[in-house]
Amino acid sequence: MKKTDWKYLVDTLLFICITGVAFIGFLLGFVIAEGPTVIEREKYFLGLHRHQWGHIHLYLSLSFILLVIIHLILSWSWIKGKARHLFKSKWSLALMLTVFVSISVPFLFWVFTPKNSPDYKGYGIKEGEITGSNRTLEERHAIPKDRIFQDEERIKMPETKDKASLDKTNKVEHEEKLIRGQRAKDTSGILITGKMTLLEIEEKTGVPAKKIADKLRLPSDIPLDETLGILRKKYFFTMQEVRDVVSSLVEKSDK
Repeated sequence: MKKTDWKYLVDTLLFICITGVAFIGFLLGFVIAEGPTVIEREKYFLGLHRHQWGHIHLYLSLSFILLVIIHLILSWSWIKGKARHLFKSKWSLALMLTVFVSISVPFLFWVFTPKNSPDYKGYGIKEGEITGSNRTLEERHAIPKDRIFQDEERIKMPETKDKASLDKTNKVEHEEKLIRGQRAKDTSGILITGKMTLLEIEEKTGVPAKKIADKLRLPSDIPLDETLGILRKKYFFTMQEVRDVVSSLVEKSDK
């Protein structure tokens, strides 16, 4: 192949790479949702997670850098001749300054971008969760006030307290944990777990399984006899979302 043929091939690949980089950058910036409070399924586009799109963006960027280097090598004679024509004896200084400015661009963005912005505080941390890096050493080893209060109450508790009363208290606490945890019921009074199917929910509530699937924004061809546990791993909804949807549909049907 002639040198001009190589230049045409490299320039074509450069155009493809920069178009892909720009398109994925647009997706990550304006289309695909981000942040810890966003529903997980909204972080997908065409079946790929935003992190997977980020990996493709990285690979295209590395390919672009490699192609730029090849392009500069192929065009070096023209670049050097043009620089000599424009800057005379200082042509080498002008080229070094160009390289320096191109490398400095990311640092310029860093300089003018607000540091430790509160808008990004807690990104990647689930609601109510605090990582060790966000707490001081004293905070990590400090005993929570409610724990201290409970310990004090336990110390003050008479040793002769009625055993039946203690058993009742423990039973109430256990029931509260079940309600708050995976075994929570919706307002319809139906216990919905990951082992159930949409058809089983339809049998218990009278709400059509197809309506539940539509409310959850699931594909129209999903198997209604598949367990919710398997479906939620594939389509990224939560069990609480299922309970909320069923509750709203039951309330509508009762009106």
